[in-house]
Amino acid sequence: MLGRRPFILVTVAVGSMELAGCGGEAARPAQTPHASTNSKQASLAARHARSSNHDAPHEAFLSTYHNPEEGISLRYPRNYSLEEGDVQERSFFLKKQEDLDEEQPGATLLATVLIPEDGYPNTTFEHGSVQLVVNESGTEKSCRDASVPTSSGNVLKTLTVRGIGFRWSEEGSETGGTKVLERAYAGYARGTCYEFFLTVAAEEAPDPDGFKKPADTAKIMKQLEKIVSSAQIFTKSTTPPAENTEEAADRL
Repeated sequence: MLGRRPFILVTVAVGSMELAGCGGEAARPAQTPHASTNSKQASLAARHARSSNHDAPHEAFLSTYHNPEEGISLRYPRNYSLEEGDVQERSFFLKKQEDLDEEQPGATLLATVLIPEDGYPNTTFEHGSVQLVVNESGTEKSCRDASVPTSSGNVLKTLTVRGIGFRWSEEGSETGGTKVLERAYAGYARGTCYEFFLTVAAEEAPDPDGFKKPADTAKIMKQLEKIVSSAQIFTKSTTPPAENTEEAADRL
């Protein structure tokens, strides 16, 4: 009997260690399918929150021009300036109301968006603008024919903005050592002709000292085109739907 006691004690000790090990594993909470689903949902919610926070800075850099009387609004970068009505400054590159009175009787200059002079530092950039004009006289054909001339062999193209087709053409020229790139858009909706006149100008001659790089006028023009693409045309004297405003922000 005495010779068997050590064996029994060892057996009991080993059995106790095994139970302790099992008890440790049992102490860990098992992950249920419901908990796994909640974890995935929380992960998706966090990802969506990060996406919303990422879009917020983009929205903060945009301003809105809203004209309920003429049924149009648009978005433009906040660092650009906006002049409503006739322009106050004299510029070779800008149309004034008196110019429109001669060229298109009945047309009204609503707003002018200007790129700041230092918008493209250390380049030959001189000027960038978008001018919005409306004309309630005439037909759709007369609107587009008058706004977008087909002279000088210009090829007409079409930009569709929320279901409204805007015909446009582009023309380049040079005056006084300045390279000028111009576009004219015209679209007809709700009995009104909506026109956009885009202009980009840069010094033609390169900087002899090499401090200024040639401005990429085509790239700058594409930036101005985004303002046209953001336009919303709606029933006059009403507010456009909020979701359309968000879509306009995504275009810029």
